[in-house]
Amino acid sequence: MTYLGYIMLPVGLAGLLLSTKWLYRWFVFWTLFSASSVLNIGEGENGSALQVWMFFGVLWLLRLTLEHLSTISFSIDRRIFRPCLWLAAFLFVGALSLVMPLYINGTLSITSPFLLDGSETPLYLTSHNFTQVLYLIFGGVITICVAHRNLRDAERQETERLILLSAIFISLWGLMQFICSVVDIPYPYYIFNNSGSAAGTGFAQVLENVGISRISSAAVEPSIFAQSIVTLLPLTIPAWIGRGSVVSVPIDRLSTVLLAVALVLSTSSTAYLGLLILAFLSVLMLAHTRTISIVRAGLVVGSALGAVSALAVVAVYSSAIVRDVINSTLVDKATTYSGLERVMTISLAYGYFLKFPLLGIGWGSAVSHDLIVLLLSNVGTIGALTFFGAMWCVVHSNWRIMDSLDSAMDLSRATWFLSFTVFLITSLFNGFPLAFGNFWLVMGMAISTSWKERLTT
Repeated sequence: MTYLGYIMLPVGLAGLLLSTKWLYRWFVFWTLFSASSVLNIGEGENGSALQVWMFFGVLWLLRLTLEHLSTISFSIDRRIFRPCLWLAAFLFVGALSLVMPLYINGTLSITSPFLLDGSETPLYLTSHNFTQVLYLIFGGVITICVAHRNLRDAERQETERLILLSAIFISLWGLMQFICSVVDIPYPYYIFNNSGSAAGTGFAQVLENVGISRISSAAVEPSIFAQSIVTLLPLTIPAWIGRGSVVSVPIDRLSTVLLAVALVLSTSSTAYLGLLILAFLSVLMLAHTRTISIVRAGLVVGSALGAVSALAVVAVYSSAIVRDVINSTLVDKATTYSGLERVMTISLAYGYFLKFPLLGIGWGSAVSHDLIVLLLSNVGTIGALTFFGAMWCVVHSNWRIMDSLDSAMDLSRATWFLSFTVFLITSLFNGFPLAFGNFWLVMGMAISTSWKERLTT
């Protein structure tokens, strides 16, 4: 057990006994802290961690279950039944896919996903497969419960405040990590980067060919940190156009600047591409909701991108370090160690899919650093179709209800469409964030804002 575990254990037990609301609040706040754990199991490549958000999530679900047992009520609200049904179908296929390792029974060898390790291991059904399916089911159940918890505007506003405050905190922590690297003082990784999982040492990453320390804050690695932050930037949009706020207009605007600075310092291609994707989708959303005209939306976003591009050009031509960072993160990404490893895992996983195209080779059996091939290789065509069916149901429902949004409160609902869509697109080249709570939280929030479609069609 980590020191965080000793602190959080009595807090969690008190919440289990006294307050469902406080367990939920703790769960939401800690969803961005993917490198923070209460318990580590094993070490090195065989290590795993019980993250803080998982700890509070389990206790929250347990208390919800006990409460609903007293009323014998486990039904899904009719307003969000369809997206929840699609999600449940994907979870079922993920569990069903475990028959494939039994069927394969060692006749297929899995190549190590590490670039310099060419070892091969015969595929059998192992405890790892069951663990990964449990992660999947746990995340899906969390998503459905989050969606139910935020059907009312008051609860949704509270969740938005909590998650934005969490994003502000880890952004400030990331800035502190950056300052530590600049002034050459030890970074206190033991406070929030205490995960014993194999991916938990992202705080020590150095940008290849440049030698600059990368910023991961309290996330397992810079790309996960960047994805967490860029998907929450949309929550601050209403404060800039006079259509409401999450905390307050000044704090929301300051948080926009803070989060943007943290994204730039992360030296992650996910951050830079995510910002471009967010800018494009913001124009579509603002125009579709008739918040501003499409011409004005284009001018606003174009001006912002132009200013950022101008600053980038000036920085590139005035600083050799900036040029090296851009070359390493964007231009030369495909030739770096991590880039070559990504290509290798995608190629290997796609080969497994071609051999077993219907149900793949079983959830948790193949590693791929992109979302589509990961799904195809692990759960096959059937699993990939149910997953994207669930995602399309959520995105399409949110897009359609924007026609009836006209208040500040309604516009804040639409920002979850942006958050969820940006998350999905960045996951296409960043992998499936199975073990990270922010994906399941964002998806649950997007489901909770999609139900008006059923009243207007």
